[in-house]
Amino acid sequence: MPHPDRRAATLANLPSAAAPGTNAGPWSPPGAGSADCRIDLKLLQWRAIAAIARSERARAHLGALTPQAHPDLWAGTVQDGAARGFAARLEECIALAEPPAATAAITRPTADVPPRITTGKELRKRKDLLVKSGGSRIRFSRKEGLLFVDRDADQHSTNCLWFDARRDLGTLDGFVGDTTERPRLFSAQFLQPREYEESDAGQRLVLAGRLGRGPIGWNCTVTLAGHADADAVVLTIAIDNQLPDWRLRARFLGLPLAQIVHECTPVYEVVANDAGGFVACTLVRACTRLALGGEKLEVPAAACRGRIEHRFRLGQPRP
Repeated sequence: MPHPDRRAATLANLPSAAAPGTNAGPWSPPGAGSADCRIDLKLLQWRAIAAIARSERARAHLGALTPQAHPDLWAGTVQDGAARGFAARLEECIALAEPPAATAAITRPTADVPPRITTGKELRKRKDLLVKSGGSRIRFSRKEGLLFVDRDADQHSTNCLWFDARRDLGTLDGFVGDTTERPRLFSAQFLQPREYEESDAGQRLVLAGRLGRGPIGWNCTVTLAGHADADAVVLTIAIDNQLPDWRLRARFLGLPLAQIVHECTPVYEVVANDAGGFVACTLVRACTRLALGGEKLEVPAAACRGRIEHRFRLGQPRP
């Protein structure tokens, strides 16, 4: 039978939903495919987990809302009101902790002198654009897309970033693809360079465009940042999602999972095929149905409309 979390309309309803006599259990666990539903909640969870690791106040604020006591709440397989309340609690938890110490995730290199910024016509004249860290590096060109190189790890992958989109007919417990349609594939090479920043500290490249044509598509911005003191190139992908019931993923070709650090709870799939396989990380799974007993409830907020931003570090720590 479903966990009481699923019956609670808001976070305040959790105690009454689990009141003695209303449902004695045992509870059915969330579906294994719920790992990438309500992606906005999963991004907040990643930050909150880091916050409670460095702050007792943050840890106390989550209190009894542990994954063990509330598996569906953490899975996201709950009604919209409960999900909104939990998101607010996670945001408060993050705010109670001291900001994290500076890490290799540098999204805008700082330099002693003003950077050189290239845009417009001058940027279009440049055939390739390099962003490098102290370890890995990524080169963008219209011919080869994103070329990832990590010499120490002997990694070299051309056109390594793609996106795949597929209609989702499932529930929050698991993705079910529409078998009547093929997945739609988009390469990052078709995004347009908008700004390139160079300085003695590093480089920053902004690419932007639309994934898909017509009504089915997503406005997308990809930002790459490299710093000589960092081990990895920082990749930020921002998606403006306005479509319910679709799943959009980033595909990393030629990069092993160990070289992809995603600032989110795990939302990836490792796919093996004759072409060498890829790692797929969900950016949005906009499913709007929740299974509750024999019913399916509409959960429109789970569509995660609006801007969703993901940050990755591509490379590996140096010894």
